[in-house]
Amino acid sequence: MAGKALLVLFHVGLVALAEDLFSPPNDQPSVLLSNAAKEGLRMPVAGIGTWGYGSPGETWNDDIAEKAVGEYLKLGGRRIDGSLGYGDQKGVGRAMSLSGLTRSKIFLTSKVSCNGYNSTMKAMDQILSDLNTTYVDLLLIHWPYGAYGSEDPACHPLTPEKAAGCRQDTWKALEAIYASGRAHAIGVSNFQVKHLQNIMDMHGLIPAVNQVEFHPYWHEFDILNFCTANNITFNSYSPLSCPDWAPKTHHWKHSALQESVVMDTAVKYKRTPAQVVQRWAWQQGVVLNPRTWNVTHMGENLNVFDFELSDDEVKQISNVQAPEKAKVCPDTRNQP
Repeated sequence: MAGKALLVLFHVGLVALAEDLFSPPNDQPSVLLSNAAKEGLRMPVAGIGTWGYGSPGETWNDDIAEKAVGEYLKLGGRRIDGSLGYGDQKGVGRAMSLSGLTRSKIFLTSKVSCNGYNSTMKAMDQILSDLNTTYVDLLLIHWPYGAYGSEDPACHPLTPEKAAGCRQDTWKALEAIYASGRAHAIGVSNFQVKHLQNIMDMHGLIPAVNQVEFHPYWHEFDILNFCTANNITFNSYSPLSCPDWAPKTHHWKHSALQESVVMDTAVKYKRTPAQVVQRWAWQQGVVLNPRTWNVTHMGENLNVFDFELSDDEVKQISNVQAPEKAKVCPDTRNQP
């Protein structure tokens, strides 16, 4: 009798897990996550970023996030990319609660700093509290190097010699969070090949996702190729090259969206330059995180899957002449 009861409880547990697993809409492409991800978990190709927008250094707040994410969900968007460091997760959580959607209809990503095991576990508690949820679909280490202020022995004091150990100690925390069910998949962000290899050298779980900057002015194909070879989903942030402020702060003549090959291709397919650039990335297997609070742009960003660029057009966009300072966010190539 006891055996039957345990079998029933096991079955109920499996059903609960299945119900919690993200259920992608039929009208949006998604990718099946591998490695450190629950079996069958799919990630929508189209997502919305929730960091800065507008003037240099301007970041979203809870009210902006609530409104923007709410509009995005109304339009049919289902993947939200956030971070504890963005300072707007309470607004994201409110938008989710007000949407009327069940939790399994939304794919939610958050990020933690590379601060060591204990700090990461505390950060996860804060993330779930802010978002008012019991789990995230994807949890990432935001940057491959330690953040200042950590008191964890593996990361303090912060020195180049401690970098690899701090990173591995943080990854151990993500493995524990994944095992507990509080994250359905775990991965990393801004990791170079050497940083990924540092995690893989632990002979534990391999990241499901690596989220990095990727656009016509900055595309590290060595990382893309390594991720592809190791079944790590390659996720792009700033896929439009931050046209709202990067040209000003980086002294570009114009944004990548104003490159002649991009604009000409947009005219040919009767699309916007932003749609062409996102299609260019997706045809190379790159999952997208454009950020906007413009509802028209949100709709356009969800509509990049019903046309296709030629191989020559993909190559031409890849070969545009990038400005001298082409990378929008910090460059991690020289980070230990």
